[in-house]
Amino acid sequence: MEATLRAVANALTLSRILAVPAIVYLVLQSEDGSSTVATIIFTLAALTDFIDGRLARATGTVSEFGRVFDPLADRIFISCTIAALTLIQINPLPMIGVAMVICRDIFMILGYKMLEARGVKLRVTFLGKIYTAIFMAAILFRLAGWWPWEILFWLGVAGSILTGAIYTLRGLNRLTEVNSAP
Repeated sequence: MEATLRAVANALTLSRILAVPAIVYLVLQSEDGSSTVATIIFTLAALTDFIDGRLARATGTVSEFGRVFDPLADRIFISCTIAALTLIQINPLPMIGVAMVICRDIFMILGYKMLEARGVKLRVTFLGKIYTAIFMAAILFRLAGWWPWEILFWLGVAGSILTGAIYTLRGLNRLTEVNSAP
């Protein structure tokens, strides 16, 4: 039973990545980025982020795969969708905000790999989860054409930079601890 629940949680994580091509395609087919089908797919995929983590924690089946790939799936899901929303003709997302988020995400992925190679593991923070939820809400609102997507977008960008700085400091502190241990 435990293996089945872990497999379900991991499949939900992967479903976010698998949803990306459909969402990006639908966004790019629309001049203004609005798409009912993309909104539905994005909403269902975003819900998997909540469900897979809740399922794994509630059943005590948190896996190494989920610990690593859940945040990675979120970064791919968010980054690809916002990148697509910068390429639309009408009311694209602000390129500077998107560039900041994507650069932060690349930095975080590379930093994670570097820390992991040195035996340092960091957990996702509650603030990181809040930022991800705000960003997913911003994207959902933008896909649906609802106000206040722009306010949520900039809150998400600010949260992205803030959590990136927090993770960087935590990683450097942990790296210092590991390197100074006898």
